[in-house]
Amino acid sequence: MFKKAKIHLTLNHGFFAEVPLKMKFVEDVSVGTVGINSTEIRYNPEFVQRLSKNERIAVLAHEALHYFHLHHIRGKGKDQDDWNIACDYAINEILINEKFQLPADRLYDPKYKNMNAERIYDCIRRDKNQEQNKNDLSGSDGSESKDKTNGSDGNEKGNGKPKPQDWGKVLEPTDDVNIAEAEAEAKQMALSAMNTAKAAGNLPGGIEEIINELLEPKQNWKELTLKAIAEKAKNDYNWTTPNRRYIQQGIYLPSLESIELGKVVFVMDTSSSVDRKLLAEFITEIREASSLFNFPLVAIHCDTKVQKVEEVDEDSVITPVGRGGTSFTPAFDYVNDNLPETKMLIYFTDGFCRDKVEEPEYETLWMIYGNPTFKYHFGNVIHIE
Repeated sequence: MFKKAKIHLTLNHGFFAEVPLKMKFVEDVSVGTVGINSTEIRYNPEFVQRLSKNERIAVLAHEALHYFHLHHIRGKGKDQDDWNIACDYAINEILINEKFQLPADRLYDPKYKNMNAERIYDCIRRDKNQEQNKNDLSGSDGSESKDKTNGSDGNEKGNGKPKPQDWGKVLEPTDDVNIAEAEAEAKQMALSAMNTAKAAGNLPGGIEEIINELLEPKQNWKELTLKAIAEKAKNDYNWTTPNRRYIQQGIYLPSLESIELGKVVFVMDTSSSVDRKLLAEFITEIREASSLFNFPLVAIHCDTKVQKVEEVDEDSVITPVGRGGTSFTPAFDYVNDNLPETKMLIYFTDGFCRDKVEEPEYETLWMIYGNPTFKYHFGNVIHIE
C-alpha cells in the first residue's frame, strides 16, 4: 500500500526515505491510523486506503520524523493520547515547510512554533487541568465549552472545519525492547539519513540543526541549576506534579512543599571579562531560585577579592560590584571561614583563572560560559550557551 510512496520519497525526499525503507510494515486494525515504534510501521489498511497518493507520502515522512525525534522513546510514562498530539504539533510544522500535503485535519498551531514535544505536552496538560478546575468550580461537565485542548484549534463544532487529530501515531516500545539500543539505532539512522541527503544536495532546511541537537542535546543551564538545588532538598517535594511557575518555560521542576537546606551560596564572577548581559541573567536566576525554594540564600560578588556579600530574596535588587581580575580563592575562603552551614556553592564565571582551590566539603557547581575547555579538579561543570 506504500510502495509508490516509498519510491517517491527515495527519489525526491531522501532524508525521509531512510525510515520507511528500513522498517517492517505490519497491518494492524487496532491502530486507528498509522503508527511507529522502534522496529515497525503499523497501519490500519482502511485508513490508508482513504488517503491520496500525496497524503501517503506525507504520512511516511511524518512517521520518519517521529522516529528521528525519538518520540517513540521519549513518551514513556506520559499520557499517550496527549503525547501523540504534542508530537504531531512538534513535527507537522516541518512537513508543512517542506511542502508535504498533509490532510486537512492535521494538527498544526503556530503558537507551538519552535517548541519541542515535551514543552507542548506540558502546555496541553496545563490547559486540560485549568479547564477541569474551571468545570469543577462551575459544576459543569464542560460539554458546552469550546474544544481547545487535545489538538483542537478552538473552533466550535459544527462550523464546517474538520477537527484536528493525530493521524500518525507514536507507539510505545514493547517490554522486550532495549531502550538504550533502540535510541542508539534511531540516532545512527538519523545521522545516516542526514549525510545521504547532504551528499545529494536535498537536505531540508533546519533538519541538520535538529539532528545535531538530537545527537548532542544542548543543556538548559537554568533547569540544570534549579534541579541540582532541588536534589539537595531534605523534605517533601513532588516530581509528579510539575511546578507551575516554570512549566510554561518548558522547564520541568518538582512542586515543592517544605524544603530544608543548609545555605546555598551563589558566587558571581564580577571581573571585567564577564559578559554583563549574561551576568544579569544569572542574577535573575538567583532571585528565581530564592522564590522557588525555602532556604537561606547568599550572593557573593568576587573578582580578585570578595567585594560584597548579601542575603537575597526574589525582590532583592542585586547590583554587581567588582570589574577587576579573576580569582576563585577568595570566595571559597570566605565561605569556608564564615558560612559553615553551606551545602552547595554555585559559581558563575568564564573560568579563566589558574587558582587551584582545595576541594571543599560542600557540593560545587561551576556555571561556565565562553570557555568550552574548562575543567576543574572538583565539582560539576555546566557550560552555558
